[in-house]
Amino acid sequence: MKIIIIGSAYPLRGGGIATFNERLARQFQQEDNNVTIYTFSLQYPSFLFPGKSQYSNERKPTDLNIKVCINSINPFNWIKVGNEIKRQKPDLVIVRYWLPFMGPCLGYILRCVKKINTRKWFALQIILYHTKNVLAISHLQNTL
Repeated sequence: MKIIIIGSAYPLRGGGIATFNERLARQFQQEDNNVTIYTFSLQYPSFLFPGKSQYSNERKPTDLNIKVCINSINPFNWIKVGNEIKRQKPDLVIVRYWLPFMGPCLGYILRCVKKINTRKWFALQIILYHTKNVLAISHLQNTL
């Protein structure tokens, strides 16, 4: 199968989502699937990122096909990436969605993929905001 995973991965710092996506890709590869991870060239504008750097100091994984190309704030980029994925005609697209900020970006990319006969799987993550007592469960239902 041709599988595309959309979400955080190297060169972004190996947090839970990036680590999960890379591990998932390796598992699919072990099962003889062709896997590409589409990750962010810009995940968050610097003023929204709470830490010092979004980027990893680790070496690039040589066993994974990672395309660093998604700009979370540039709609023209979303069109380009969505059309590129659509041209590849993957059998399965897996999207990690964890933050409403990513909704427009990921949603538009998936609207392009919607036009082909591809299975889609969303890994949604419950989000607890820093604001006290605010819990949001976000989804991308309009893209299906």
